[in-house]
Amino acid sequence: MTLISLLIVMALERVTSKAPEWHIHALVGRYIQFLQARKWFNETASTLSLVLISLLPALSLYLIDYLIDNGLFTFVLQLITLWVCLGCPITRKNYKRYLEAANRKDFEACSLHSLAFGNTNGDLSKVGQQLVFVNYRQYAAVIVAFICFGVAGVVFYSIAKELQIFSHKMSACGGDPNEVDEEVIGECEKANAELAIDKIMHAIDWLPVRITGLGFLIVGHFSRALTIWLPSLFDLKTSSKETLVSVAVAAEEVEPNKQNYVDEPCMLVRLVKRNVMFMLVGVSILTMVGAVA
Repeated sequence: MTLISLLIVMALERVTSKAPEWHIHALVGRYIQFLQARKWFNETASTLSLVLISLLPALSLYLIDYLIDNGLFTFVLQLITLWVCLGCPITRKNYKRYLEAANRKDFEACSLHSLAFGNTNGDLSKVGQQLVFVNYRQYAAVIVAFICFGVAGVVFYSIAKELQIFSHKMSACGGDPNEVDEEVIGECEKANAELAIDKIMHAIDWLPVRITGLGFLIVGHFSRALTIWLPSLFDLKTSSKETLVSVAVAAEEVEPNKQNYVDEPCMLVRLVKRNVMFMLVGVSILTMVGAVA
């Protein structure tokens, strides 16, 4: 059922347009508004509070599924959860706009569009690397969480990574995180300050990043990326983004004459897409041998 759920949702995600209000980002935004109205959440929330905020909805879904104990209900719950948490229509739209601007050599527009998918300061040389991390957060990490911990794992991971985004918005601009757009975040220096949620996400991302990096070895340049990936297995300090990007760049080296604002991002995006397909193949094999239900 795990494999079938993933295949159905990923197929639907490709052929249909998901309304932004049905994406986890919008739902967590409303969740945060609910918490803020009761003064249960702010930018200085403790580590324990942030873990509980992420964990309670996940545990609630797990208990509901456990108590109902119906195969059809579980299947539908998996589909809905994956549909909400997997991918992001806004990021895809901004990436297309970025490519259109790059093709007409409007680099100022490229920089603005890259801010919208989290590229700090609009640095065009970092676009491909940012897209690797964005794709990891929206696809690979969600798949790993689903395989390892089911619906509860997906919900916990998705809420935690969205809390990180909203917490940085609040820290950067000191207001309602739902009223601050991504371009403002790219321009706010405070957005780079380390928060409690960053430490939580560093711990949560450690294993999924290494699993995703292993996929990059298989679908990319194995020997070159292996020299980066192996040391990361014993590295607890380097950020998840830096580790993942280093492996990806080594696995998909851009030719010297290809280093521009279109080809490099496209090559790295193709790498992460191949990796997602490899992960689905891996799930298929695990399903056949009975390791995954």
